[in-house]
Amino acid sequence: MARMKTGGRQSGTPNRRTTTIQDKLAKLGCDPIEGMAQIAMDQTAEISLRAQMFKELAQYVEPKRKAIEISGPEGRAMTLEDLVLGAMKRERELEEQ
Repeated sequence: MARMKTGGRQSGTPNRRTTTIQDKLAKLGCDPIEGMAQIAMDQTAEISLRAQMFKELAQYVEPKRKAIEISGPEGRAMTLEDLVLGAMKRERELEEQ
């Protein structure tokens, strides 16, 4: 049985460290997201750096995708043969319809 929360920070309230960092960045006029976007869009920057910036920024736009596990027949590891034979079987089934 879950207990009712009776103290502490309310949900969504930033902690002191986060607030302090945000305040310091604001005083400096520094927006990390904007900085990463500028680097990502800079055609003269190294492609690896630009790719890393796009990767970091993507986290704020789209949810990360979870890995999925695929198993073959009888729970064993999936092989290329399983994939090819499975695709061929599906094609035959579609042709029969």
